[in-house]
Amino acid sequence: MLILDLLYFLLLLLTWPFWVARFLKPSQRRLLRGRLRPQLEPAAGQAVWIHAVSVGEVRSLRSLLAALEKPDRRLVLSVTTPAGFDLARREYPGLAVILSPLDLSFVVRRFIDRIQPRLVIFNELEIWPNWISLLRRRRIPMLLINGRVSQKAFRRYRVFRFILRPFFRGVDGFLVQNELYRQRFLRLHIPAAKITVCGNIKADEAIRSIGQLPPREEVRSHLHLADTPRKIVVLASSHEEDEKVFIPAIPAHSQDCFFIIVPRHVQRAPAIAARLRLLGIQNSLFTRLGATDPGLQALVYDRMGFLLPILSIADIVFMGGTFDPRTGGHNLYEPAVLGKAIVGGPHCNNFPDIGRELKESGAYHTVNDSSEWREFLAAYPGLDSERIGAIARKAVAARKGSLACSLERIERYLA
Repeated sequence: MLILDLLYFLLLLLTWPFWVARFLKPSQRRLLRGRLRPQLEPAAGQAVWIHAVSVGEVRSLRSLLAALEKPDRRLVLSVTTPAGFDLARREYPGLAVILSPLDLSFVVRRFIDRIQPRLVIFNELEIWPNWISLLRRRRIPMLLINGRVSQKAFRRYRVFRFILRPFFRGVDGFLVQNELYRQRFLRLHIPAAKITVCGNIKADEAIRSIGQLPPREEVRSHLHLADTPRKIVVLASSHEEDEKVFIPAIPAHSQDCFFIIVPRHVQRAPAIAARLRLLGIQNSLFTRLGATDPGLQALVYDRMGFLLPILSIADIVFMGGTFDPRTGGHNLYEPAVLGKAIVGGPHCNNFPDIGRELKESGAYHTVNDSSEWREFLAAYPGLDSERIGAIARKAVAARKGSLACSLERIERYLA
């Protein structure tokens, strides 16, 4: 651990100009304090410590956290990214939510001493050597749920597998999403006895979520959308690469369609609105929208936490993150469980099994550029939307069960 700490400090010295500029901002200094010392009151008894990286992982934990809550059980949720942390504090007000520790041995010890975990649960995959070594040294069990290894991460881990092997092996159990990820973990020399295919917990969460959606009229009222015959087309969790394909189709189809853009990173919303204005597209940020102008062609939704209700009123969902293999696409379970016509780019590698099934069945339509996207919009009235929706919903229903599988194994450690 001393060697690791020295390596971290050496890296810090080599990159100090970047960090000095970053921490001149008060918001960044607050985040640093949260990652150096747990913002958490000491409590009697041990806790279950759950860790998630960012927004998507935080949202996927809702059903699991509800199932784990008991009067005599303390839950602590740590989150890595600022956006994920803000979402967790807003969505789980009754839960102890903290920023995850920096992977320095003295910092991790401080967090372990304060939390006193009985079990540590990692959602998806985030391996930090000091964190795992100290938990292992104290004989605190660790469980990876919803495990996945992207192709990019797999190549990187394989290069350093001899260094990382003891840290991977320090985790007591791996509950992975599918057979592809099981094989990748095996090739990283994880013992087969530690690996169980449980499925993707996001499928269960999507199924649960549709039962708690607000009524369609309430969503339309929230968005200030008057009754209109125009189809609702939503770009979900967008990145710049997606917008380059999506936006050029708006002028030609705004008579028949109303376009809503929900950026993955909400701070980008003003820049998206400005780009639309430069192209002559009448648009508004949601936070500046009053009564909807009949001439409005596009809405840029600049708030977090309302994507699923927006998807529920959509006719077509254009899936963000699918035009960059490094991003690999965002949550396909949400539009699929709603039975929507789904369009997007060729890259769904974050959701390989359901992505492949939706493509092969015709429920996901791949476009490669703006021209193909415009062609899809022109052809949409002739599509059998009911059949497409039924196929998409069936694909999600077939993957239900990851939550029960994960809970059964978690409770083994807590029994």
